[in-house]
Amino acid sequence: MIIERLIADKARKEFIKGATRTDKMRLEMEQLPRDCDTECDILYADTDIPENKLDIYTRRGIEVGDEAFFLVHGGAFVYGSKELDKCFGMTLAVFSGMPVVNVNYHHMPEKTLIGVANDLCTAIDFLARDRGIRKVHLVGDSAGGYLVVLLACLLRSESVRKDMNITIESDTEALSLASICGIYEGERNSFPSIYFERPFGKEEGEAELPSYIYDTKEIIRRTGFPRTCLITGDKDFLHDVNVKMRDFLEGEGIPVKFFDAISSETKLATHVFAISDPGWQESHTALNLIIENARG
Repeated sequence: MIIERLIADKARKEFIKGATRTDKMRLEMEQLPRDCDTECDILYADTDIPENKLDIYTRRGIEVGDEAFFLVHGGAFVYGSKELDKCFGMTLAVFSGMPVVNVNYHHMPEKTLIGVANDLCTAIDFLARDRGIRKVHLVGDSAGGYLVVLLACLLRSESVRKDMNITIESDTEALSLASICGIYEGERNSFPSIYFERPFGKEEGEAELPSYIYDTKEIIRRTGFPRTCLITGDKDFLHDVNVKMRDFLEGEGIPVKFFDAISSETKLATHVFAISDPGWQESHTALNLIIENARG
């Protein structure tokens, strides 16, 4: 186990180094959409730290009601922030006319999967209590795709919440889910899912993770699932994983829309292309499919 942890830590550090370099260049070139109002760095938990903050984006002239997109960024569970998804989230708000909530959460291994899930559930409760948002359309990319699958199941199932020692106070309902190049399963002893449980022992008060956490198909079978939209691309390294998830959902009778973006001569449909380049036509198609799925 020690060797596996050392290998995972090396992979984690290399991933963060590469992602930081790539995202720095991308963010410097981004042009945020106009006609979008932003309320940024809203504190959703007691401690005033970046991990406990969220943004709300609305198309200009639109008021926030009881329904919104809830956007969860990726980063292999160990990296990232809402800033990575800000341009995409604002574009989604402008395209849809529906508010978009873009949320931060703690990274692993600072917190386990239970701690991360608690962050997201705390944000959900805050939105219901303080903003009146009780209907959400979950959207996540890469590791965020896994997290919104887990969140949808937590919102639907008291037994899953009990298994993970998580409390949700509000009656918030997940009406739909969209996963962009999502992760849906992982090996317990390899990066990144080795960090689902704290490497050197559980935090006090945390429940031991149920086995179905490592394969989201198992938890979906337990809880059912909202209507779903899956986005991938022909150069996405998780392309086949997303095809497999589509086939599973169809087999379970869960309504699922699927978009497989095609690379052009000048642009590649790589991992999370819709997040990194929301102005591309293939990204527009993905956005419209997400909106169509939300509207039912």
